[in-house]
Amino acid sequence: MVFLSPLALFALAFALVPPLLHLFQRSQPAQIVFPAVRYLRQTEREAERSIRLRHLLLLLLRVLAVVLLVLAAARPVVPAGLGALHQPTAVTLVLDNSLSSGAVTGGRRVLDDLAARARETLRAAQAGDALWLIGADGLARRGTPQELLELASAARPDARRLDLGAAVRQAARLVALAGYARAEVHVLSDLQASAVEGGQRTEDGGTDLEGIAVLFYHPAAEPPENRGVVAARPQPSVWVAGSGAVIARVGGARGGAAGRAAVSLALEGRAGARALGGPGDEVVLAAPRAEPGWRRGTVELAADELRADDRRPFAVRVVAPAGVSLEPAPDLGPFLREAVAVLTEGGQVHAGGEVHVGHAPAAGAAAAVVFPPADPVAVGAVNRTLAAAGVRWRFGGRVEREDTLASGEIRELAGTRVRVRYRLEPLAGDTARGVLARAGGAPWLVRDGRTVLVGSRMVPEETPLPLTGAFVPFVGALVNRVARGEAGILEAAPGGLVAVPERASAIVTAGDSVRRVESGAVIAAPELPGAYPLLAGADTIAMLVVAPDARESDLARESAAALRARFPGSRVTVTTDPREYAALRFRGAGRSELTGWLLAAALLVLLIEPALAAGGLRRTR
Repeated sequence: MVFLSPLALFALAFALVPPLLHLFQRSQPAQIVFPAVRYLRQTEREAERSIRLRHLLLLLLRVLAVVLLVLAAARPVVPAGLGALHQPTAVTLVLDNSLSSGAVTGGRRVLDDLAARARETLRAAQAGDALWLIGADGLARRGTPQELLELASAARPDARRLDLGAAVRQAARLVALAGYARAEVHVLSDLQASAVEGGQRTEDGGTDLEGIAVLFYHPAAEPPENRGVVAARPQPSVWVAGSGAVIARVGGARGGAAGRAAVSLALEGRAGARALGGPGDEVVLAAPRAEPGWRRGTVELAADELRADDRRPFAVRVVAPAGVSLEPAPDLGPFLREAVAVLTEGGQVHAGGEVHVGHAPAAGAAAAVVFPPADPVAVGAVNRTLAAAGVRWRFGGRVEREDTLASGEIRELAGTRVRVRYRLEPLAGDTARGVLARAGGAPWLVRDGRTVLVGSRMVPEETPLPLTGAFVPFVGALVNRVARGEAGILEAAPGGLVAVPERASAIVTAGDSVRRVESGAVIAAPELPGAYPLLAGADTIAMLVVAPDARESDLARESAAALRARFPGSRVTVTTDPREYAALRFRGAGRSELTGWLLAAALLVLLIEPALAAGGLRRTR
């Protein structure tokens, strides 16, 4: 038997009250024997035995009523089957060991509490049960209680983010299709609000959780106040002549006790600037001067209760300024010329023949950035020049439609819109190869070798990009990195999917091991945060920065009411009490709570007691 509220058992001491009252009420009056009533002694003795019996019954009923009420308050749960066995049950345990489970509350990690509950359930499981375990990787592993017990015991906080909504729906499908009469889903989690999504409606208006018992358990302690480094971006994206900075953003709980803390930068093991930052703040950290090449660094925050998000990796390309020649064609527009002038004045580029910017590749230039002409009639001549230079792309028809640019390699283009563009069409081969940015799903910026084609002219009539603060950095990235054939910085979450850039043939993973990859393929990023080089032969052409999801730093918990609303159709129970969780698992399959029965018995006793007492009074009158 298990008591969900064992402290209530101390109230059993009140069961001593009725006997004590009976003892204090007993009195022995003085006896005077009258000769005339001696013949009544025999009748008195017989009545006395009846009264003692009635008093004893009243005493027992009153004690029993107190005991029943106290036991009901303690909420006892007993096995319904013989020998505490339950009917075979399909159970999926969702053990949330995502990064946030490493938070420490009350001197103990959240994951330690969650794993203890998982082990208890697996020990209570029987050979006839169907069992699955889902962790932060989202994979459902089926096994025996002992096999899954070993997995739960070995669980460690994982940098991968678990979508709890998707995990619950997956778990519900597993137990629903197992063919068992009894099915349960147990979610052991810190219940981050940002990790929980609503149940998916099916075509008939229901949900895939219909009728499934979902038991949520989370630690009773409130989540600790937390701050973490949720972004670290080099500024500018390419450092010319070894100088630059990193913009770091601090996330977590706004306005809490976490407050502000020291944020520091390190580049290749050398310390950089420090600043103070709190949740919601962005700080600019100057980096130490670096030699040309790919450089790795970290931004670190002062330690708090969740250490895993206090350190974030970044990578940056350090280059020598590119030599740029600008075609004298007037239809390139004043904005492009002004941007090159600003870059030249700032030492980001210099006059030279390495990269030619204009309407066609130039003889003798190692690289070229080609923009479409203002006159559509001149497009044919530009395409013939491109074909003669061996470029496998050309300008197609003119499109007048507003679209948003999307690029995974050039951050300065994020969210920019274009109003007028030319279609970029491949002459042959894979249409996805070499595409660096898209507008409305169609190629807008492509690279073939060291020739880059841009789908729009840099004038406000065709795109508002020249009017934004991102324009000069965009031009700098084009000539210093993109035209030189470098893919730049790619970002991915641990274990997330990432597209391999053009020309890449291998990735250097943890421990400096080299894994072969195929150019253009989609691969899973490494599971550990860090910066990983992407190679073309022996040359590094890009860096893959793997960092935790920024939402892991916000430990705000979803409420029980919101959980029930998010999973309509299911029977949701939320508990923070390990004893209650122990009683509720395998619910309806082998355990029952006796509170209702005890209250009913106490009510019956309380009805009998006054009736018996009233009957005794009538007989004594």
